[in-house]
Amino acid sequence: MVTVLGTSMVLFTVMYAEKKGWVDKEKVKVVMQVGMNVGILGSLLYFLYTLSSFLPFL
Repeated sequence: MVTVLGTSMVLFTVMYAEKKGWVDKEKVKVVMQVGMNVGILGSLLYFLYTLSSFLPFL
């Protein structure tokens, strides 16, 4: 829950800064794509780690 709220705050802050013209749109796009890919990869690795810890019990 805290992760979702934190991510939402960052997303809305970046959107606000982009609309105000404080940051370049291309840089924001690259940073957001890299961040999403890292988050997805981290979640997948954590899922696989958790799954592997349950395999000996099956």
